[in-house]
Amino acid sequence: DPSGDQCNLVSESTETNMNGNCAEKTEENSVKVNGEVVPCCNGDENDHLTADWDRTVAGVKEQAFARLQEELSKAHQELRLRDEEVNRLSRIREEVEAELEELTASLFQEAHNMVREANVRQANAEKSLKESQMQVDVLTAEVAALKTLVLTSTPSRPNPHLHPQIDPRGNRPKDDSSLSVGLFNRKHRRSPSHFNLKYGRENSPPESPVKEQRPPLPEPLDTKEGCEVDPNVHKEFMAWKQTPCMNKSDAFIARVYNEDINLCLDFNNKDLGARVQEAVERGNIFIEAVSDKTKTVFPKKCALLEAPRQCHYRMRLGDQEQWHCISQICRNRIIAVCDFLNYLRYIERGLVKSSVHDVYWEMTRLRKEMVLARLGLALSA
Repeated sequence: DPSGDQCNLVSESTETNMNGNCAEKTEENSVKVNGEVVPCCNGDENDHLTADWDRTVAGVKEQAFARLQEELSKAHQELRLRDEEVNRLSRIREEVEAELEELTASLFQEAHNMVREANVRQANAEKSLKESQMQVDVLTAEVAALKTLVLTSTPSRPNPHLHPQIDPRGNRPKDDSSLSVGLFNRKHRRSPSHFNLKYGRENSPPESPVKEQRPPLPEPLDTKEGCEVDPNVHKEFMAWKQTPCMNKSDAFIARVYNEDINLCLDFNNKDLGARVQEAVERGNIFIEAVSDKTKTVFPKKCALLEAPRQCHYRMRLGDQEQWHCISQICRNRIIAVCDFLNYLRYIERGLVKSSVHDVYWEMTRLRKEMVLARLGLALSA
């Protein structure tokens, strides 16, 4: 306060107060400020004013401090609320992202399952289609065989396969005891569905392309005496019949390969013979008779025997375009093996409904055909 400062002046010299005004001492306990005389306060009043001023300043400071503290606490509270809101939003975002990832994964898994199920259904449908086509082929072959039976049966010479009551030898058993036949010494009558049936090759070329021949009537096995079952072969066959397969590790299949198929397909041309066996096992070989237009100039060398032979047939392996000329004996050997393997495939697929013993004797007959073909003899069917 300028008046307080001026109370301590002891001389009449000019002083400068706090506001920049010039104060001049005029008389005791009075000060002249800017030409006006201002009385000067004493010491007690000065202390009292100073204390009031200090209290006022302290109060103002306390109020300002309290106001600042209140604003600071409000700011802290707002920051805490904002942090909580940010944490809540972050948690919600993480949950949404997790749900989105889970939904995406489930959608991909569902799509994968749908594609896999569609592929399985397609594979099953294709398999069923192939089996149905195979059944149609078998039924077509059986119908063709039955037509042949009907066409070759006349009133004067009835076919014994259509009339099993006819004894082709003209003999009848004298008593019922002669009908009892053991398993290992029995006569065999082929099932009608097996008669004259070329398995899988009902449209194959005839035995001789030079002249057409009527289908011969093979003598049924029941007209022959002395048919006896090899117990070892029959045992292996019965074990194979439980679970039919084309696996060469099976004892029965291995025996047939060693005793018949390998020998029947053993040719001088080893490389071509091996390819022929692979094509036969895959069922992907084509044999046809040489065209009648060129029958006067048949090829003179067999591709399999590598020897001079008149070749009435030619064959093609798989998707190859090359044709190989083969002789009659090579054609018969390949056809005999194809008939046997096709019959095995029919059994494996459950298309043969004959009894076990009829199947055994039919396989025995087909093995006999391979032996006849290997020896160069004419096939019986």
